[in-house]
Amino acid sequence: MKNIKLLLIGLFLIPIFSFAQEFTLKLTPEQEKRKKELEEEQAYLNFQKHFFKAIYLKAKEDYSKAIAALEDCKQIYPDDPGMNFEFAKNYYLLKDYENAIYFNKKTLEFKPDVYVFEHLKNIYRSQQDIPSAIEVQKQIIILKPERKAELIILYIANKEYDKAKKLLLELESKNQLVDNSTYYKRLLFPKRKTQKPFVKNIPSNVKVKSEKPLINSSIEGLRRQFTKNKKYKILKQLLVKEDEQNQYDLLAEDSKNGLELFPAQPYLYYLQGKSQNKLHKYKDALLALQAGLDFIIDDNKLQANFYEQLEQAYLGLGNNKQATKYANKALSLRRISK
Repeated sequence: MKNIKLLLIGLFLIPIFSFAQEFTLKLTPEQEKRKKELEEEQAYLNFQKHFFKAIYLKAKEDYSKAIAALEDCKQIYPDDPGMNFEFAKNYYLLKDYENAIYFNKKTLEFKPDVYVFEHLKNIYRSQQDIPSAIEVQKQIIILKPERKAELIILYIANKEYDKAKKLLLELESKNQLVDNSTYYKRLLFPKRKTQKPFVKNIPSNVKVKSEKPLINSSIEGLRRQFTKNKKYKILKQLLVKEDEQNQYDLLAEDSKNGLELFPAQPYLYYLQGKSQNKLHKYKDALLALQAGLDFIIDDNKLQANFYEQLEQAYLGLGNNKQATKYANKALSLRRISK
């Protein structure tokens, strides 16, 4: 009897449940529209929540967790260019260049922006893939023709000196050279009446200036080595010795001549700037340091050294505002490098 009652109740409720289900599914067009709007609003809010969480985590330098938050964003809007660019930036900071390039290019499919191209160029430069960086710079020039001078730096970095010279002369004829370009011109077109050796052999008993030590035999030995075999490694050893012994006249001359042979080495620009500061030639120091910054890639310590010398140059020129600016930049980089 009990089972019969349950069966009758079940048969009675089935039509009610079916009717209720049918009723909830059949919405008016206006209700359907509103329901869709609410779902879209909720999806947008969820996306924003995960996106800003990713921004916060990146600011805290927790790049892996930032990527995890971006993965949540991706479930909602898989092709959002802002999200893809954040992926690219976080992967770049993790030095995962393959994924950084992938998401950078994905961003460019929807947003061919100069800033995004600039980021892709930096990724290639970090990989020492200068030919690819050159191709990206050409895309930047299409959007911003006034940035053509930046190709000179990349041509120099890729040891394509003839192309760098040709472009430099072209821009000069159109009065489109920027300050740094004029410095590169000095390196690419050195003005010399006669060809002279890289360094002069200076007798060991000659004093450079008062209160400076004598030039020791290790410097002379390195000079002779470099005269025979002009390798950057030997040159760097020579310049380090000159720097250690405060031989700033020699350091200024040798680093300048070295830049004509190795114009893409940022360390030479740093020593040129430092030596000119020590000799109180602050304008010359400024030009060398500003030009050399273009060649620094992922080296916070060297960049901080540049900023400290820029601080000294601006102090020497009486520009305390700029000096403070670069002092703060150097301090910030020192903290990151610890």
